Amino acid sequence: MSARPDRVAHDWCAVESGRIAALLERRGQGPGPVVFGAGFGPSGLPHIGTVSEVVRTSFVRRAFEETTGWDTRLVVVADDMDALRKVPDNVPDPGGLAAHLGMPLHLVPDPWGRAASLAEGMLERLRRVLDLMEVDCEVVRSSDLYGSGRHDSTIRAFLADFAEVNALVGRSVGALRRKSYSIVMPLSPITGRVIEHTRVLDVDHLRGTITYEIPKDVIIQRPGLDHGLEPHEYYVGEPIGEPVTVSALGGRCKFQWKADWALRLLSGETAYEMHGQDLADSARVVRQVFHRLRREPPVLFEYGLFVDERGRKISKTVGNGFALDDAIECLTREGLRMLLYRRPRRPRRFDLASVPRVNDAVHDEARLARRPHRGAGARLRLRRIGATTQPGGPRFGSLVRVLAACAPLDHAGAVAFVERVFPPDRRPDPDLVTRAWRFHLQARPAPEPVVLDPAAVTVLRRLADALESAPHADPAVLLHKALDGHADAYRPLYLALLGRPHGPRLATWLRITGARRSLALVRAALSLPVPPSDRSEGGSQ
Repeated sequence: MSARPDRVAHDWCAVESGRIAALLERRGQGPGPVVFGAGFGPSGLPHIGTVSEVVRTSFVRRAFEETTGWDTRLVVVADDMDALRKVPDNVPDPGGLAAHLGMPLHLVPDPWGRAASLAEGMLERLRRVLDLMEVDCEVVRSSDLYGSGRHDSTIRAFLADFAEVNALVGRSVGALRRKSYSIVMPLSPITGRVIEHTRVLDVDHLRGTITYEIPKDVIIQRPGLDHGLEPHEYYVGEPIGEPVTVSALGGRCKFQWKADWALRLLSGETAYEMHGQDLADSARVVRQVFHRLRREPPVLFEYGLFVDERGRKISKTVGNGFALDDAIECLTREGLRMLLYRRPRRPRRFDLASVPRVNDAVHDEARLARRPHRGAGARLRLRRIGATTQPGGPRFGSLVRVLAACAPLDHAGAVAFVERVFPPDRRPDPDLVTRAWRFHLQARPAPEPVVLDPAAVTVLRRLADALESAPHADPAVLLHKALDGHADAYRPLYLALLGRPHGPRLATWLRITGARRSLALVRAALSLPVPPSDRSEGGSQ
């Protein structure tokens, strides 16, 4: 029976491609590349949400190219002009960053001391991950777009209808914030800070200027503070309650982020961009801004959030959830891309425990793809993620179980145990073994305490003497001699060597681990204090 086309697969990329084509027809777009966009706030470490936005957009981009044959660009804009509003929890020397609160991110020093700024350091991390994921994209800085004048004509359009657009966006913030809210934020010529709390007194769209004041009669609430601040406390050194006229062009002002999102999409003529479910209301505001300016908004796709093991949204400033650097050490490129392709609107848990399932998903799809009449959906999914090779050998979960059972001490030991378990015709790819070893390092439980009784001490000393005197002897023979008369000492032996009360055949483990490392572990166990005997020295009372 042939596969029913309507049940083969729901190719959401093809659906999105059709929406983009319809948008371009409404816009009457002529020759020139179609722009796919993505945004990145470089205030903290990139996380899976940032990567998912770019990678998923690249999937849609390829589907659109296949369908239409049009040229495209994928542009990732880093908002490095945004103010540092909160010191991230997962950076070194957070106290050192506190002095730079309110400054544009491209002027905040890198806490690691490796990059020109905090924003540049975060951008370098994002680029590395996108390169590993083989994503073809352009990464640009918001400071360059503002400073070069690329946004100026669009800024003038906003200023020409400033009162209405400002009120439209302002309705999306709280009543207290609305008292000092403006979509245009000046960069102070005095302190260099982003002035977020202003009242705009006058706008001249022809000259591209605004006149503003920092109001005296507002209370400023900041993240991490349980009390409000007076304007003169927060904006030290700035004129409070005095009119100031500045140019809104050439990077001397920036937009509040919802207006900035609309500005970036409009200025860049973006046709398609994604956002998380938490930004649904902000995306609605962006569409309203486009309609107010009588422009056709781009196609905005809402994807499900990634959450940690407690169901909380993963945040780059909090640093909760599975750290991206740790994740890419364990996850295969194809496994991660498959995770991002499947059901993008559904929220996803992203933690260490999900690694085997994610990596084995491609293995499962490859098995389904081999079915001639029922594998069309799997073949489509593999093509969408760019899987170029068919997985062979054991599953990742099988490798993880082998390492958990064998408890190797290093990567070489992991390889040796895997080669003992799997025959030559089923040997896994070395890269998969490496990733399984990295997963094992993160997932293995903490060693259990070693409690030695006199019999266990005797066995450990015999084994230490044997390993030292005959390091090249058969470990099975050495172990037999050490255990002579003390067969019940296996538990402390396992605890001393593996950190747990059971494990693989000890002779095999000793042979693969080697005499030198085994001897070091035994000596470390012998150096622990031996608890006193439970028997009373004075007899019964």
